[in-house]
Amino acid sequence: MKVICGVNYMSDKEAADRYGYSQSWFQKCRMDSTGPMFVKLKGFGKAWYPVDKTDEWFKANMQESI
Repeated sequence: MKVICGVNYMSDKEAADRYGYSQSWFQKCRMDSTGPMFVKLKGFGKAWYPVDKTDEWFKANMQESI
């Protein structure tokens, strides 16, 4: 996890561990523009997910089974 300008960011591996999805799921969602918001920070060379926005995305897109 990285803190940049007061915002907590996680890598796709950290996101996969946190939400129980695979890294490849996050990568596919980035390519399809269907998943949580991410940023590519200049100089870091990979995608980073803001923790608060990713939590919000999963809450909004979670389905409950009966």
